[in-house]
Amino acid sequence: MATTIPSQVKDIVTFIFIKAPNGQLVPNGTGFFVGVKSEQDTAKSFVYLVTAKHVLQDSSKQYYDSVYIRLNKKDSGSEFIQIPVKENTTVFLHQDPTVDIAVIPALPDQKIFDFKMLPEEMLTTKELFEKNHIKEGDEVFFTGLFTGHVGAKKNYPIVRFGRVAMLTDEKIEWEGELVDLYLVETQSFGGNSGAPVFFYLGAIRDPGVIRVGTPKLFLAGVMKGSFNKGNPISVVQTNTIPIAYENLGIAAVVPAYNLHEILFSDKLRAIRKSAQPVPDAQDPSKAPTVTDTAKETTSSGK
Repeated sequence: MATTIPSQVKDIVTFIFIKAPNGQLVPNGTGFFVGVKSEQDTAKSFVYLVTAKHVLQDSSKQYYDSVYIRLNKKDSGSEFIQIPVKENTTVFLHQDPTVDIAVIPALPDQKIFDFKMLPEEMLTTKELFEKNHIKEGDEVFFTGLFTGHVGAKKNYPIVRFGRVAMLTDEKIEWEGELVDLYLVETQSFGGNSGAPVFFYLGAIRDPGVIRVGTPKLFLAGVMKGSFNKGNPISVVQTNTIPIAYENLGIAAVVPAYNLHEILFSDKLRAIRKSAQPVPDAQDPSKAPTVTDTAKETTSSGK
C-alpha cells in the first residue's frame, strides 16, 4: 500500500465474547461502532454496534441469551459490557434473511472507554461503489479479533490485507444458500467474523494513471468468513476417512450497502426521529479523509 492505514480504524473495533458452559468468557467474533447523524440536527449522532449476525448465534442458529463486548478503558486495561440478545427487541436485521449483519443501538460511556465510531459517510452505498469504479484488484484490509492473541489486558485488533477477488451481479452459494457477497483475496480465521472490511483506493490503482491526493477509504462491508475446502486424508486400514479443511485464501464479505439499508430503513429512521442523539465532538461538515476516519462523541450512556 502507498501509505500505512490510519490508526483510528482500529479504535472503532470491539471484541465479542460469549459465555461458555463453565462460565468462562471466550472470544467469538468482532464488532465495530457506526455513527448515523440525526436528521433533525446533523451535529448529533446515533451510535450502533455492528457485527455479523452469526456471531450472536450458536451452531443451531439460535440467539445467545447475551454476548459481552470487551472495550479498552481510557486509563488502563479493559472491561466487559453485557449485551442481552435473545430477548432484545432492538437487534435490527436486514429484510433479506440471508444478509449476515446485525445492528444494535449501543453507546458505552466515553468517559470510561476508549473507542471511536465510523461516520455514515464512509459506508459504501451502491451509488458510491459505482462512482469510485470498484473492481477486482482494488486493495482491501480488515481489522478484527485474532484468537491467537486476544490480549491479556487490552484489545489488540489484527490488521490483514488483500485485494478484491470477485464482484458479481449473481448471488454466491454459501452453506446451501445464495448470498450477496464480495470475495476478497485474504485469509479470514475464527474471530474475524463481524470485522469491518475497507476499500483502500490508492493513487496508483489504475495502471499508467497516478491520482493526486490521499487514498480513499470506504467501508466495503462486514466479514462473514472464509471458503474452506475439505480434503480426505489417506489412512491405512480404517473405515473412517478423516477430513482436513484447507483455507482457500478467499474471504466472503457482506457488502456495506446491506448495512446502509438496515441503518436507513424506515423502522430505524422512525426510531431516530423520536429518540435523543448524542452530540458530535467534531465538525459534522468536515468530510472524512484517510487520516480522519472515525468520529468521537462526547456524551456518555446508552
